[in-house]
Formats: sequence, C-alpha cells, structure tokens
Amino acid sequence: MNWQLLGPLLVTTTVAIGGWFIGHALTKSRERQAEWRKEKLTHYKEYFAALAGVVGSHATDETRKRYAIAFNTVGLFASQEVIERLHSYQEITRLGASEVPLAEHNKRLTRLAFAMRQDLRLKPNDKEESFSFFLISAQANNQPPINKGCITGSLSDPADFPSSWG
Repeated sequence: MNWQLLGPLLVTTTVAIGGWFIGHALTKSRERQAEWRKEKLTHYKEYFAALAGVVGSHATDETRKRYAIAFNTVGLFASQEVIERLHSYQEITRLGASEVPLAEHNKRLTRLAFAMRQDLRLKPNDKEESFSFFLISAQANNQPPINKGCITGSLSDPADFPSSWG
C-alpha cells in the first residue's frame, strides 16, 4: 500500500465525514430550537388573546375559562423567568378590579410581556427600563379604547368560575 497517498486521503475523508456529522447535528439543533420558539409563540399569543378576553366589563365564564387554560398551559413551555413573572402578575389579578392599582398592574404586565419577548429571543433586543406594555378595553357606544389595565373580577377566586369546572 502507498501510505503517502492513502494517509492524506483517509484524513481528508475523516474530516469531511466528521464535518458533515457536526454540521448536521448543529442544523438539527437549530431546527429544534426554532420549532420550540414557534411553539412558545403560539402559547404566548393564546395567553394574551385569552387575557384580552377578560379585560374590562365583557368577561364571561367562557373567557375566564379560556384564560385559565392559557395560563396553565404557558407553564409547560415558558422559561423560569416567564413563569415567575406570570405568577407575579397573577398575584395582582387575584384582587378585585377596584383593588388593583393600575400602575402596579401595568408594571407587572409589562415585566411579563418583556420576559416573554426575551424568552422568544426577539430582535432587536428590547431594553427593560424603557419597554412598556398595557391592555386596552373596547368601549361601548363607539368610544375609543382606553388603557383599562385591570381585569374584572378575580381570576383566581373559584367563585368567579362556573360550577361546571369542578
């Protein structure tokens, strides 16, 4: 055997095959991460859609049920920081709407929305100190939407949910 020809050929082949395996593994990893972010985005969107349904005076048993399901589902996909901020936000919504200070409500909601955006690695990167988020509620009689901020009723008091929920 001619090792002067075979040696470099084996090294080149080994490097090429190794490079292919590493490239394939990295590509699969990126694909899994992209799919995971897509799944998180779907659940975060559902959470905020459900939350919008319980803002203002239009909350119904069905919208509260949708919110509870979305809240419980987010924990399966969210980062630890999102879960902590979600719980912090939920603590303030346990109070009745008249007991919730709007500034504190919006602060916690902003922190939650910011954590979700960070978890999704949205670009460009937001700055927490200048990031702002609040909810609006549709008004009757063609009035413009206002920063309602607060949720009607308590979202954690079992008395606010239909008895059919168990």
